[in-house]
Amino acid sequence: LICLQSIPALARNDWNIMTEELPPYNFSRQDQVHGISADILLQIMKENNQHVERKDIRLLPWPRAYRMVQDVPGSILFSTARTAEREDLFQWVGPITDLTIGLTALKSRNITLNSLDDLQQYTIGTIRDGAPEQLLIQSGVDADRLDRIAGPEANIKKLEAGRIDLFAFSVPSTQFLMLKLGIDPDKYESVYTLKQADLYYAFHKETDKTLIQALNATLKAMQQPDATGRSEVDRIISRYLSK
Repeated sequence: LICLQSIPALARNDWNIMTEELPPYNFSRQDQVHGISADILLQIMKENNQHVERKDIRLLPWPRAYRMVQDVPGSILFSTARTAEREDLFQWVGPITDLTIGLTALKSRNITLNSLDDLQQYTIGTIRDGAPEQLLIQSGVDADRLDRIAGPEANIKKLEAGRIDLFAFSVPSTQFLMLKLGIDPDKYESVYTLKQADLYYAFHKETDKTLIQALNATLKAMQQPDATGRSEVDRIISRYLSK
């Protein structure tokens, strides 16, 4: 009886899984969430007997999801940059992959930034509570210079319309979303790199630590190359980068 009780202790079927539009890592397609990070999460959860399906992943505005993963046990938020400010707020599984967080501007504006001190003359679009915004505030950028909203597409439209000068976000994701919106990404350039960040799954702080260790071990195994020189994670990435 003792043995039987210990087996399901790590399993649950009431996970609250949330993400945002951050292609190609996580994004909506045909009313379900797809992407590199989504596919990897489904695989590592399955291999650890966690009852999760693609339909269980919800696409929410980042500020709401960010609050919920801190407040609601059983919550998972991805893809999440692991910053010093967030370190003790969650338990972490990863890294999944890395990304470049930067400032994007119209090439025609000829904006040159030698340091973040130069930002005080510009209006910068950010995602409220997102890692790029936190990096800017931590670096001393005046909050009055930030146009803070809940999702990236609205700020990309503002950038195109000239209502903001810069957009702080994942550089590849910005380019991906511009194409989706019918905006030519070749008109834009990354004028400053804020951070090269690793992406993680952020779990509610009270999540079973043994499960977190098991999920990390599974992910690490998926990242190891096989006899062909490619890993299982490499194959998942190729589903999206080859399209």
